[in-house]
Amino acid sequence: MPVSLSVGMRGALFTLQQNQQSVQQAQLRLATGKRVGSALDNPNSYFRAANLTSRAGDLQNLLDDMTQATSVLQTTSKGLDSVRSLIDAAKGLVGKASQAGQNNTLTGTLTTPLKATATLVADVGMTSGKKISLAVDGGTAVDVVTLGAGSTVQDLIDGINNNTTLNAKGHGTAIRAALVGGNLQITSSSGKTVQLTSDDSDSALQGLLGTKTVEGNSVVATGTDFVDATRKSISTQFDDILKQIDQTIQDSSYGGINLLQGQDLKVTFNESGSSSINISGVSYTANGELGIANSTNSFISNDDVDVAAANLKRAADKIASQAAIFAANLTVVQNRSTFTKNIVQSLNAGADSLTMADQNEESANLLALNTRQQLAQTTLSLASQADAAITRLF
Repeated sequence: MPVSLSVGMRGALFTLQQNQQSVQQAQLRLATGKRVGSALDNPNSYFRAANLTSRAGDLQNLLDDMTQATSVLQTTSKGLDSVRSLIDAAKGLVGKASQAGQNNTLTGTLTTPLKATATLVADVGMTSGKKISLAVDGGTAVDVVTLGAGSTVQDLIDGINNNTTLNAKGHGTAIRAALVGGNLQITSSSGKTVQLTSDDSDSALQGLLGTKTVEGNSVVATGTDFVDATRKSISTQFDDILKQIDQTIQDSSYGGINLLQGQDLKVTFNESGSSSINISGVSYTANGELGIANSTNSFISNDDVDVAAANLKRAADKIASQAAIFAANLTVVQNRSTFTKNIVQSLNAGADSLTMADQNEESANLLALNTRQQLAQTTLSLASQADAAITRLF
């Protein structure tokens, strides 16, 4: 059965219901911080804010990609710095090789000292009629002595020093032999490779020099090379550095991208893809694009050392040029990253201005609505009392 309310009570109830709805709305705005929480609140503001927020989200994803691209370029830059340091170390080795001079020597290792007057046949044990020869720079061997019964160690020394083919500018100027500490020592001041050979047996030649030279070479009749021990050691270290350069290049990757091994990087700056930068990688290896060849001839000659020095200079120039290109690309990406951050902040601020509630205003509204609710409840109570007065007539 329907209940009829008096006009006063119905008016008070309606006011109370409307006030309660306003209280709930104010409480929701305070809880969420938004005055427009759905399209029902304000379709125009809601959808405009949604568009701004959507674009901000798209740009934020691109911003993450830019951050990763920055890390790739920074890793590449550190890799190039490391390669440059290794090249500087290689330059230092080449400088030491140059300072070491061109005196490439071969020194015997006999424990019983030779004497200049010792005969090569009777005292050393070589064979009469055999020859001892020297070949320079891989050329034709030049006979320096033919062994006779009376040939002495001094005859061998004089045969080398006075040979005009070996020493075109005079006695011992290019190839010089001497007894040093009781062992035969042959020095190539020209820096060219020199090889001692004989048509005698290995054991006969070893009676003159020992089984190995001071430089560590085995003495064999078919050819015992002159090797500069200092330069040979430097050349080995030089080649090791080239290996480290290649390994450093291989390790200069970030997130699977290595700009030093031919991979490219594309960085997109806007959500439509119309703004971007393509960063081209390079394929670097020490022996390849950088053009640093391994040491040749154990750096025996100055020509070998000079070639290595020239190669290192060209490689260093190439590294510096490429580093500048990557640095410029990094600057572009960083600038666009900063710009995009500002755009994202502007878009979010614009969306907030369309939907965010003023907390101070909503707090004041809620306080006023609570007061109004109390008044409405009082009005409803008074209306109820007026209706109750009728019962006192009976």
